[in-house]
Amino acid sequence: MAGQVIFMELFFYLIIVVVGFLFVVFLISSLIGVPCMPTHLKQAKKMIALANLKPGMRVIDLGSGNGRLLFLAAKTGANAVGYELNPFLVYYTKLAIFFARVSDLVSVRLQSIYTADLKDADVVFAFLMPGPMEKLGPKLFSELKPGAMIYSYTFPIPGHEPVQKEQGIRVYRV
Repeated sequence: MAGQVIFMELFFYLIIVVVGFLFVVFLISSLIGVPCMPTHLKQAKKMIALANLKPGMRVIDLGSGNGRLLFLAAKTGANAVGYELNPFLVYYTKLAIFFARVSDLVSVRLQSIYTADLKDADVVFAFLMPGPMEKLGPKLFSELKPGAMIYSYTFPIPGHEPVQKEQGIRVYRV
């Protein structure tokens, strides 16, 4: 009986910590003007499949959130870098990188997507709102090397036609 009470108390505290963490993540996301909207696992897997990633390819996730796409890219052997402005999500991802032991393939930076270094990227993933996509479009098409691919979930890059559209994912070739 006493073991059950302790378990229930620990479970209650765990719930409080998780809810508190989520509240802080969403609060910070609101304050910096970028909502936290994780890519659904099904669409993330679809983006990875469409990208046909190979070992050694350089992948960038703009607005990497919890790192879902970074870890899926690492499973293919690709080198993945995430850019995220929410410090809690950056620290969460860094902790996950440590425990998954993929620091040789995955990194995350507390840095604006607008200052991301894109020059060596083979693939860029983005799940961003229309405003950031419009602002980001010129940077993507001027800084990425010819042949680089952009995979945008849900929102288009204004002024550019995708070469493929599938399940809410738009694919662009530079």
